[in-house]
Amino acid sequence: MYLQHLHLINYRNYKNQEIHLNRGINILIGANGQGKTNLLEAVYYLSTGGNFRGNKDLELIQWGQPYFRLVGQMKKEGSDRCYDLEIYLDNEKNKQLKINGVKYKSMSELHNYLRVVLFSPDDLKIIKGSPAERRRYLDVVMCQMDKSYHRLIRDYERIVVQRNNLLKELQYKKQNHNQLAVWNQYLISYGSQIIFKRIQFLKMLVPMARKVQHELTQQAERFTVTYHCSMGAIGDFSVEQIQALFQKIVEQKQEEEIMRGTTLWGPHRDDLIFYLNSMDLKRYGSQGQQRTGILSLKMAELQVFYKCFGEYPLLLLDDVMSELDDSRRQYLIEMVKKNQIQTIITGANIDLISEEIAKDEVFSVFEGKIITK
Repeated sequence: MYLQHLHLINYRNYKNQEIHLNRGINILIGANGQGKTNLLEAVYYLSTGGNFRGNKDLELIQWGQPYFRLVGQMKKEGSDRCYDLEIYLDNEKNKQLKINGVKYKSMSELHNYLRVVLFSPDDLKIIKGSPAERRRYLDVVMCQMDKSYHRLIRDYERIVVQRNNLLKELQYKKQNHNQLAVWNQYLISYGSQIIFKRIQFLKMLVPMARKVQHELTQQAERFTVTYHCSMGAIGDFSVEQIQALFQKIVEQKQEEEIMRGTTLWGPHRDDLIFYLNSMDLKRYGSQGQQRTGILSLKMAELQVFYKCFGEYPLLLLDDVMSELDDSRRQYLIEMVKKNQIQTIITGANIDLISEEIAKDEVFSVFEGKIITK
């Protein structure tokens, strides 16, 4: 798939800006604060319905304006058909998605169209940050692969909120135990499916990431990722086996959960552990090793998308070239060019990107305006 055209209206520091994207590599050059990352964020928003910097939706509307609108035109591999994606949001929190002019209620509909892999300096949080950062990483990638997973996560989060409210009530209202049994079944059913789907996804992702890491380090480093389940080791459990274990723990630990007023077990408590040469990468890895691990993970994402859908997603590289050494930059560019992956690269200095791709389309970004060089 590839994005042909992007139109931003009142989005961040873009008043009314259009850009026609190159099928291959697109380089956005400019000083800090000019709007390079804002443009990547707009592309990401058209893919997922959310932004990757954690801002609230209303903060994306240009100051003093009543709304923003993003419009993108894309094609899928091997097809001449164009797809028009449009997202509108105003100051009254009215949010609207249109695909080829048809309105949709859920932003999850976007997951069938424009898929992206984002690599930014902030991605070090996946390894160095909290378990919530790693769960969020996993869920965002999987939502792009499976629209039903988005619904599963959304419904599970609601179940946990409702169950936590009931657990707090049960601290002084003992008569509501029957209600808890109902919420327990929802928790176990939805939670077990999430855990199973996550593990199946990691079975695709991790071997590919391990292979990339071997290539990047000339087989000097062994990289792997394991799923740390709050309920203990689950190995190759089926959904039914996970449900049985979940049921047992919920029954055994119910009084503890009531006493603490919160749900203590389930996929919202799980984590990913990264290992390099059998050592915990978060604790013992250098920043360079951690960055290489993230690069391996992102390159593996590209391969997983291709394996599942027969086409590569759009690759967004936000100011990461300056963070990589020469060999890793070269590896990244060669992979992109070899597989003809549409890529948008931001940076302050084109020399850090590569002389070999200087002939590709380059854009200058200055104060919310994009100029073809």
